[in-house]
Amino acid sequence: MLRPQSICITALLIFCAALVGCRGSDSLGSGTPSSGSSSVVLAVTDTPPTNVSILSAEVALTGATLNPGNVSLFSGSKTIELTRLQTDIAYLATAVNISSGNYTSLSLTFANPMLTIENDTSSVIGTCAVGSICAIAPTTVANLSTSITLTSFSLAANSTAGLLVDVNLNNLLSATMGADFKAGTTVSAFTPAGAGAPLVGAEDVVGQITALDATNKTISIQNVTGTFALTADSTSTFFQFPSTLCTTMTVACLRAGQIVSVDMAIKSDGSLVARNVVYEDGDSSDAEIEGIITGTNAGSQQFSIVALTISAAGTGLNIGDQATVHYSVAPQTPFDIDFAHADNLQVSTAGFLFAAPVDLSVGQQVSIRRNSTSSGTSINADRVRLRSTRVTANVQSVGAPNFFLSSVPSLFSGHGITQIQAQTFTSTIFTENGGAIVFSQIPVSGMVSARGPMFNVSGTRTLLATKIVLKP
Repeated sequence: MLRPQSICITALLIFCAALVGCRGSDSLGSGTPSSGSSSVVLAVTDTPPTNVSILSAEVALTGATLNPGNVSLFSGSKTIELTRLQTDIAYLATAVNISSGNYTSLSLTFANPMLTIENDTSSVIGTCAVGSICAIAPTTVANLSTSITLTSFSLAANSTAGLLVDVNLNNLLSATMGADFKAGTTVSAFTPAGAGAPLVGAEDVVGQITALDATNKTISIQNVTGTFALTADSTSTFFQFPSTLCTTMTVACLRAGQIVSVDMAIKSDGSLVARNVVYEDGDSSDAEIEGIITGTNAGSQQFSIVALTISAAGTGLNIGDQATVHYSVAPQTPFDIDFAHADNLQVSTAGFLFAAPVDLSVGQQVSIRRNSTSSGTSINADRVRLRSTRVTANVQSVGAPNFFLSSVPSLFSGHGITQIQAQTFTSTIFTENGGAIVFSQIPVSGMVSARGPMFNVSGTRTLLATKIVLKP
């Protein structure tokens, strides 16, 4: 029997009733009778089940409606990939022109849930054989549309309010991998940029710059899931741009066509700002494919991944697909480590290696610079870059500033990795239920989600934690 651990999928819906400063590409209907305007931002955060490693979990949000008034918060469909969100938040949409007033419920409509799993149980799951990695739909799906009661949610004129939607996979998935979105979804209110609100409203969004206005400091970032429009301001920080582009790290370093990784903050008026911008590539001629390593084969000079994010469409690869990555040893394909940071503070990776195929390990998340000779799920790598792994597990022991994780997902334990050391720093972000905590509040036997680059150290695994999320 499967006993899914909790995957908190957190969607931030921000309703900005300010007369100025709210903007977005999604149109809205009118709500309860009163004047005002609004914005909606959706985002997400996540975890996996015992003896089943959820390598990718994808679902589309096709509707979000406030009542009374049947106020639609966005149009179209927003794709959410959940496994990256064990620790992160992902921006989905901003909507405008919502009337002020009292709202009593939020209706959500989901579609096309799809899982990529490693089945390490003793029985077949759906069509997925024991020991296999498979893309499957949940065995049964109930309540793709659900209405959630809001307690005392009032949207005042010329103000900003928000709703936090949590979809808990522990409640969403049954022991037989059926899905019930009504059972797994809750909503709570918050104030954007206020106490308890996330400092960073969308994390680690990788895409190419498709539009840039350096004078007005506006940027559009696009990847396979959509386009993100944001601004830069005095809180924006820019990292590892080549000195040939700029001598001071500012918005002047940006160029159309660059591939960047962006953390987005949500301002008090509901608008989005580029909190941190990390340079990844100088042009988008070759796409970036980020995925989780599921197997290595040094003899064949290749390894396998499940794709989690893709910087551009047209690669023949979809989120959740299995792919084989081919590299060269003579001359060696470049291997490197991405810039690691906790909000805007660097986390040092000095003393840890990711420089050659021997440093590859199952469970690491890597970004592949895809050579144009690649075809579909066969990727020829121009570069392999170590990025942040996300893992949820129990705390086995604590010895400040580090602790050990045990009861790790079966993707790890099935490859002989029974524990992971999480090394923390003064800059590491510690959080619980959206609020800040400190290292001493991490309990032995508690469950946490950890994020950071993970290294193969003489057969053991060390994760340099940029963020730790204490689970309920």
